Amino acid sequence: MTELLVLPARPGSAEAPSLRPLELVPPPLAPAPTPPRRRRAGLGRTGRFVTRALVIILALAAPLAAFAGEHDVKVDIEGKVRTIRTYATSAKQVLERQGVHVRRADLVLPTHRLRDGDRVVYRQAKHVRLVVDGHYRRVVARGLTVGAVLRDLGLEPSPNDHVYPDPATKVTPSTTIYVRNAIHAVVRVDGLRRDIVSSADTVRHLLEQASVSVSSHDWVYPSRSSVPYDGEWIRVVRVRYVTESVNVSLPYSYVTRHDSSMDSGTSEVVQQGREGLEVDTYSVLLEDGQRVSSSLVGSKTMRQPQDYIVRVGTKGPTFTATGGSETGDASWFNASGMVAAHRTLPIGSTVKVTDLDTGKSVIVRINQRGPYVDGRIIDLSSDAFSQLAPLGSGTIRVRVDS
Repeated sequence: MTELLVLPARPGSAEAPSLRPLELVPPPLAPAPTPPRRRRAGLGRTGRFVTRALVIILALAAPLAAFAGEHDVKVDIEGKVRTIRTYATSAKQVLERQGVHVRRADLVLPTHRLRDGDRVVYRQAKHVRLVVDGHYRRVVARGLTVGAVLRDLGLEPSPNDHVYPDPATKVTPSTTIYVRNAIHAVVRVDGLRRDIVSSADTVRHLLEQASVSVSSHDWVYPSRSSVPYDGEWIRVVRVRYVTESVNVSLPYSYVTRHDSSMDSGTSEVVQQGREGLEVDTYSVLLEDGQRVSSSLVGSKTMRQPQDYIVRVGTKGPTFTATGGSETGDASWFNASGMVAAHRTLPIGSTVKVTDLDTGKSVIVRINQRGPYVDGRIIDLSSDAFSQLAPLGSGTIRVRVDS
């Protein structure tokens, strides 16, 4: 039987003095009896051993399976090669993990699924300028060097062909590649024929490659700046300028001095004449050794000429008549002064010759013999004859008074 306990209110408490009913607390229940432990149905001891073995195998195989997809590959990016370990399954994945942005035109190898030991190659596509035999075009190149680019384009220059820059030069997007195929030309120089195989872009460079020295004066056809072509003939003419000196004789002058103290028709040499000497210098143009032209570049007088001086008498002859005369034809000869030729009159004597047609007369001195023509009695000097008649008359009818 449960007892109830009633406690009085604390003195001074504000609670009402009335009683409050108390809750009834049931006594604790006794624990339920534990059912008997039942044995779990399943594998026996062997099964539990197999299960534990499988767990251990899975625990050991998991790391191995995790590393089974990793492999070593060599990565060649624009010629820079290094070896890396990667889980990537393609070359593109490897490059992207290396920070390379692969564009559609770029070269990426290999294209198959990556295997351990593979080599990943990346070549960036570059737009380069290609000039072949003077013809320009733009091409997409993926080669690393000039030689590789030409091989990719199917161009295999021969040893005689010209390639610039050098085939080992690395290619950049700003590279210009020049290729000139070798041609065969014939050069005529120094009297010889030379067959030349060259890839030069001008005739000047072709001659340089052939070790043909050409001076600035030499003549080259076609011009040195022209582009050679296969089968062309090139002519080189050796041009030389040489200096040549020539001795030139300077003629002397004939000087006549009249002397009134000397009889007309007489003369005396006062001074013998002598030629002068002048040295002229010429610039002579030679083409392949042959003289083509020359021009005077200077002259120097080495000796002045000396005049030939003759003193000529101008004193007219005096005539004293002796009573003798003859009539006949008079001719003339080339001589100065009032002189004449007669067959018999004394040398130095004077005579008077009168033109019967005009009445004109001249006094002359006989200084030589003649004329020896029938019908002619006297031969007058040209000076004397011209005073009687024109020299074109030939002969005149005269009277000779002595």
